[in-house]
Amino acid sequence: MASFFKKMSERSQLKKFLKKYRIPGKYQKYMALGAAFISINDCTENVLALRLDQEKITGMLEKTWKITDRESAINTIDQLIENCSRPITLDAENGAVKKLLDQCEHYYIKQDAILSCTNSAGLNLETAAFLARNCFHAGYLSDEQTWEYLIKKIPPVAVSLFDNWTEYGASVLVGHTLVHGREPKSIAYAISRLLNNSRFNSIWRKCPLNKLSTVNPG
Repeated sequence: MASFFKKMSERSQLKKFLKKYRIPGKYQKYMALGAAFISINDCTENVLALRLDQEKITGMLEKTWKITDRESAINTIDQLIENCSRPITLDAENGAVKKLLDQCEHYYIKQDAILSCTNSAGLNLETAAFLARNCFHAGYLSDEQTWEYLIKKIPPVAVSLFDNWTEYGASVLVGHTLVHGREPKSIAYAISRLLNNSRFNSIWRKCPLNKLSTVNPG
């Protein structure tokens, strides 16, 4: 019973947070990029703000990305975008590929999307958007600089490389697990949630990828 009330309290707090920091509707579609990584950590993919402790964010940025200020933030994110094209050929008999396909089957992600993936660029783009939001939260990027990435710099590249969120999500998965050699479970769940959960009504389900092709909100 205690756990039930705890969950209810957490949901209530999340609703209050989302209501308080909700961004204007015309900007909401730009929350789609970075949503997979954000949802693993915080479940606030539909707003720009994060609920995580700022010290935790700055520690992660420094330890993992060597980001400690505005200059290192911009350099890192720009490099991710500029070097995002990563052609890749998958071998269905490879052990890591088999493990990834098993996770995809478990989370109802189309295996054909994984096997037909030829570029892991999605990983760089997802990471760039994720870092932009975290750097904003840490105070390294201004509101204007963050929106510059989320509206003008990252979306055009994503739209030029992928036709839909299924392709994009497959690319993120392939890059995350096969290029970087990380465990696929958590990211597979996040991507499945964004692609498939109709009750959740995710930003990916509400906004097709090609809707991000314009630099004009709306």
